[in-house]
Amino acid sequence: MKGQITPQTGGMEGETLLNVTEDRDPENNNAYLKVAYTDVICEPTAVRSPKCIHQFTKTIYDGTIFGTYWVLTIVFGGLLSFVYGLTCGALSFMMIWVATPFVRFWLIPLGLYGKIWQFIVRCFYDPLYESCGKIFANININFNARAIQHV
Repeated sequence: MKGQITPQTGGMEGETLLNVTEDRDPENNNAYLKVAYTDVICEPTAVRSPKCIHQFTKTIYDGTIFGTYWVLTIVFGGLLSFVYGLTCGALSFMMIWVATPFVRFWLIPLGLYGKIWQFIVRCFYDPLYESCGKIFANININFNARAIQHV
């Protein structure tokens, strides 16, 4: 179902600390962040802890992760969102009011300078390099096994 998130439970159907129904990461920016119990604690089929121990440790793990996340979000979430808002706002301001007009301004004289440079290259450097190319065009270097042996 779209918009419905089902946290991984590791085979224990419906046993989670949170019932998450809101997708707060619609762009999947944090898809790499796999911290569910079954992603971190993986018991192979050859060795397994008893089911009650497995459920107990999963509950402890999930509670610790959620508790730590909630405390850190409460303590730092507002401050960090304020700092990131300031940073993104300043960056947007710089791009809109400083960088883009600066680049657009310099494109006008640089277009003229480019035409002047193109004129200089075509008048002075092109004939020079074309002459050098014609001078060296008839040079042939022959590498054969016999010539290399006598050197």
